[in-house]
Amino acid sequence: MPALLRVALIGGSDMLRGARRVALEENSNLKVVLESDGFALSPTDLLAYSFDVAVLDQRLPSSAAFDYVKAMQSMAKVNSSDIGRILISATFQDVDLRIQAIESGAVDCVFVDQGIEAFVSAVKMCKEPEADYAIRELLPELKKGETDKEDYAKAATSIDSLDFKEQAILENFCLLKTDAQIAQTVQVPKLKVRQTITKVQNLLLLNTRSQLLLKLCRLGALTF
Repeated sequence: MPALLRVALIGGSDMLRGARRVALEENSNLKVVLESDGFALSPTDLLAYSFDVAVLDQRLPSSAAFDYVKAMQSMAKVNSSDIGRILISATFQDVDLRIQAIESGAVDCVFVDQGIEAFVSAVKMCKEPEADYAIRELLPELKKGETDKEDYAKAATSIDSLDFKEQAILENFCLLKTDAQIAQTVQVPKLKVRQTITKVQNLLLLNTRSQLLLKLCRLGALTF
């Protein structure tokens, strides 16, 4: 884990944010760098802060968190800027909310009813920039190959533009191997693995690895 994981808490009640701040900062490598009720805080405003993980309440004052995250991802892509990992917070456990969070560009949806320890654990699991633990956990429950012919054809055409090494990297990514495992199997540097996965995300108009795994699942491309 990085020496310090910077966390932003946005939206939700003052009491909930306060309890989460206290729980997070009991860990020496977690620090809350921004706490806001979300009023007058636009996606552009939040992007101006330096954070590693942002936790957004599902019901922000100005919009649904899913739309807010989509706007953040779009702005970051236009500006070619990096964005921290995002968690959406809801009250009660719901698999569909986790999927919606991933679709929007977040890592996962966390739930108040799971307790504060589960919340802190979720934040810690976002330590890696390529965090995709949630979609990997959900994949066995999802139906595969659920996409229309036109969408499948577009994706296939885009993926076909990859060279031999890139296709080998993607094939191993579809086996749910880690970057290190892929690099060893394909005999390329880990940087090449990351660059290729980012390239595929861009070809398919996606912003995160989690979105990519969800897309590949719906295309029926995962072979784990």
